[in-house]
Amino acid sequence: MKKVLYSLTVLGFTTFGCQKSGDKEGIEKLQNQVMAVHDEVMPHQELMMDLKEKISHQIDSLSKITPSTPALKTRQEEGIAANKNLTEAVTMMDDWMNQFKLDSVKTLDDTQAKAYLNSELEKITTVKTKINGGITQAKTFLGN
Repeated sequence: MKKVLYSLTVLGFTTFGCQKSGDKEGIEKLQNQVMAVHDEVMPHQELMMDLKEKISHQIDSLSKITPSTPALKTRQEEGIAANKNLTEAVTMMDDWMNQFKLDSVKTLDDTQAKAYLNSELEKITTVKTKINGGITQAKTFLGN
């Protein structure tokens, strides 16, 4: 009877310990996924600022052409829209970085940590989509 009780106790601790280890590995994997997306899009900040500057220059040049035609106005509006999308993408990235607190994961229990990191992965993936879309739109406008 003592052997059975001992075996069940050891089995219980082993199962519980492995589950906790698996939770920690899952949390670490989520952290790595979040940071991988961040690290992928962060270098695009400088590119987006450069594209915004080039687009602004083109918009300014277009506004000096007289007489203004509907085609010129349309082209200016396209540039304004591209710049707006880049600005929104930069703002989204800045906002995400300001509110994301990787250190706070350590203060959460495993369930809360996973929920937080899943939420952050979704947010940073949305930021990535916005950044990539803004860059594509800007390059299309500039003819790159």
